[in-house]
Amino acid sequence: MSDPRDDETEGDFWNAVGPVMKARSQEKRVSNRQSSAEMLASRGVKFTTHNAGAHLIVDAGSHKVNFWPGTGKWITQGWRFGLVSRGVRSLIKHLEEVNAITKGSA
Repeated sequence: MSDPRDDETEGDFWNAVGPVMKARSQEKRVSNRQSSAEMLASRGVKFTTHNAGAHLIVDAGSHKVNFWPGTGKWITQGWRFGLVSRGVRSLIKHLEEVNAITKGSA
């Protein structure tokens, strides 16, 4: 049988690493917010910014798309069905497919 005190070293590891990983995750979300908004704007996508850039409402022509660039999650609103996906590139592909933007436009 193992000694329960052996787990203290693993706990100590996560206590030390946890804050570093959390800070890195927060930095990545900030970077995603900036780069995603720039990428959408460069493609001519119309959107409104909410909550200091944490939430974008994208105009997809016949419907809207709620987009959270920090995590990359997006959900269609007012479309045939609620499509849920992730990533700014997949959002751009969706916008191209519904003719909200021209394919390959920069």
